[in-house]
Amino acid sequence: MSPAPDDPPPDPGADANDSSGPPGDGGASRVLFVDDEPGAADLAATHVERLVDGIETVTRLSPDEALDVVREGRVDCVVSDFDMPGADGLELLESIRDIDPGLPFVLFTGKGSEEIASDAISAGVTDYLQKGAGRDRYEMLANSVANALGRRRAERDLREVNAKVTAIHEFATALASVTEVSTVFERTVDAAEEILEFDRCVTARRHGDRVVPAVLSESVTDDEVRTFEVGEGVVGTTVAEEETMVVDNLSVDPADPDELEDPSSPGRPTAGADRREGSEVADPVADDIRSAISVPIGSHGVLQAVSNGYAAFDERDVEFAELIASHAANAIERIETEAELRRERDRLTALFHDLPLPAVRTVALGESERRLDAANDAFERTFGYGADSGYEEVREAIIPDDANRLDPESVLERDEPSRLEVRRRTTDGLRDFILHVIPVMEPDETVIYSVYADIGEQKRVERTLRRLHATTREMFGGEDREGVAAVAARAAIDILEFPSSGVRLYDPEANVLRPTAISAEATEALGERPAFGPGDGRIWDAFDDGEPIVVDDLDAVDSPVGYGDHRSLLVVPLGEHGVMPLGSREPGFFDDTDLQLARVLAANVTVALDHAERTEQLRDRDAALQREIDRLEKFAGFVSHDLRNPLNVAAGRTDLARSLTDDAAVIEELDRVEDAHDRMTQLIDDLLALARQGRTVDEIESVPLDEAAERAWRTVDTDDATLDVSEATAAIEADPERLRTLFENLFTNSVEHGSTNGRSDPDGSVEHSSDTDAERDTDAADLTVSVGSLPDGFYVADDGVGFDIDPEEATEYGRSSAPNGTGFGLAIVREIAAAHGWELSIDGDDGARFEFRDQTTI
Repeated sequence: MSPAPDDPPPDPGADANDSSGPPGDGGASRVLFVDDEPGAADLAATHVERLVDGIETVTRLSPDEALDVVREGRVDCVVSDFDMPGADGLELLESIRDIDPGLPFVLFTGKGSEEIASDAISAGVTDYLQKGAGRDRYEMLANSVANALGRRRAERDLREVNAKVTAIHEFATALASVTEVSTVFERTVDAAEEILEFDRCVTARRHGDRVVPAVLSESVTDDEVRTFEVGEGVVGTTVAEEETMVVDNLSVDPADPDELEDPSSPGRPTAGADRREGSEVADPVADDIRSAISVPIGSHGVLQAVSNGYAAFDERDVEFAELIASHAANAIERIETEAELRRERDRLTALFHDLPLPAVRTVALGESERRLDAANDAFERTFGYGADSGYEEVREAIIPDDANRLDPESVLERDEPSRLEVRRRTTDGLRDFILHVIPVMEPDETVIYSVYADIGEQKRVERTLRRLHATTREMFGGEDREGVAAVAARAAIDILEFPSSGVRLYDPEANVLRPTAISAEATEALGERPAFGPGDGRIWDAFDDGEPIVVDDLDAVDSPVGYGDHRSLLVVPLGEHGVMPLGSREPGFFDDTDLQLARVLAANVTVALDHAERTEQLRDRDAALQREIDRLEKFAGFVSHDLRNPLNVAAGRTDLARSLTDDAAVIEELDRVEDAHDRMTQLIDDLLALARQGRTVDEIESVPLDEAAERAWRTVDTDDATLDVSEATAAIEADPERLRTLFENLFTNSVEHGSTNGRSDPDGSVEHSSDTDAERDTDAADLTVSVGSLPDGFYVADDGVGFDIDPEEATEYGRSSAPNGTGFGLAIVREIAAAHGWELSIDGDDGARFEFRDQTTI
């Protein structure tokens, strides 16, 4: 019972760098490398592809090309350089966040600095790494990419699981209003297509000893299905045994394990050993079937999905398909029960006392009066009242004030069964039921049967899932992994109602699971617990295998460690973080629902632990940055105190020596010493300024640009150069003193380097200038320095001769084109810009132009 193939074969000639399915389709993860240097991008991609399994790489040489790839929606992680033409790495990040806010982004740059690192962290990069010359740098990059992909997969998986759980709940809720079995089979196929994304599926219904096709998905035709006898083929065997069956490969002899996988169509990983194997009994209708999943719908039929790919159905498909089939079976059972009630009204009285559901029979006396005529044993056990109790007494006792009530008169007017979801007081407290009210018109009186179907477990699961989601938000607010563990351990008891719980986090240095958060209930039952390592029982096994472990009776198994008073054990892994052991003093305590809820909690805890781990890393990085600031403070104090004192002594001794001689040669040498002292003083002043300018600006105010420029111009030796502030029409938000220092350094740079007379060779001659002072003065007088406003900032420019070196290099520490320059002036400008959050760009093609833009408006 299977449809024809509709999946196109893979294209073996597709480009490996550009062929990938959409993220999350089960194929290789796609990692995009962006670097304007082709060799650098290819090298990084090659290393990462070798070190990280299950990925394919794409390289692009510009941010615009990279954005085109991201817009296609086929990228799982981006690794980008910082310094690129057109836009830097952080601008690319901002553009990518507009397309895909959750896409991991690793900044891998050779132009590293504290400012870039700080900006990257503030911008929300997934990780920040500096390029290097060793393999270890690429190993770190590969590890960062692997971690980012893992987190993205975990988050995507959790979203998918939650979405499917919600959709299945909505499916189950919708079935509650269905009254025809055929509709249940139709909606089951719809749910399999829409929720589980099975595009080739059918439902079949059991009729006696045959299993007949009921509903087909759109891609299946009548020619591709047939009727099976019960026990024949996978479909018939599934119905006969009422157990799920899975076929991974029908193309080869199942007895030959070497032939079980076809390399040309690998499909998904094969399922675990606990899945029923159906290949030996399979009798497919279509020749292209490679794999199938067949799930019983109770005893009523089967839901089957097939594929032409190898091992196309994983464990999650099995679990969700079984949930859908279970809800369908429940709905069919409910419908058939209600139909039977309608068909057998006359027999209902005879069956009344044997009904396993709580039921009462009342008699309508007219004018809304009722008499309690009978109550079955289940009703007495559930509610504590029998036929000897009065109608009003029972009604007031079991119905809460705010609960749903059926109007007795409307029930009689409809003359047909009514159904309502209600909450009632029982001997065990408040419980949820589906109330079926069945009026039976008899010749001498009207009898009303009220039958209660318990749905308390369903409601409990719904409430539990809602509380688990709320707890997940609380865990994300934790500052460290220990805090997350404590919330998780409490949630297992308070929300899931497990008797005891704990969280053990993995210590990689000691290779042990340490008891991080053990509940008081667990401590009472177990006593103080040591760390567990390899070989220390089921808890370590669950962590090592990455799969949940359930032990129904600890007394019946051999274990190297003791479990105190516990008889039942459930252990769910928390990824690489550790495990969550759950225990009970009762044997066989944990059922399938408990396991599913524990898995949901564990998945949420794992994501929260990932978040806490990343938060701790960022906190450590912030501490490192603060230590660097403190180091610079100490350095500034050393320079200011320990270097100035001997320099002052040396200058005084020079002045004393000058007063003791008239020898021209000696005086000339002393002049050179004094020049050296002046040079050292300038270096100390600039070094102190550089160390102090990098601090974060705290006090910002609106400063008129023209006034700030003119004030700084008056404090600089500008020779005969001219300042033009005609374009400085706006005010900027800045620290006035820091802005003044920035202007002073830029003006000094323009005067010293912008005119030809400002460039001296080592012998004291002037490059590109005439020999006379008058002509050199004329050169200086021709220099104009302009300050003007930009839509998102301001600029400072001169019409001089520009740069002898690369403009970007001119802002590095100690870089200067003048032999006597310290190389700190433009570095100070860069630090002040960074402290204000401005982006600095330099153009040296026609004179020198410095532009400062507010990054918040870019």
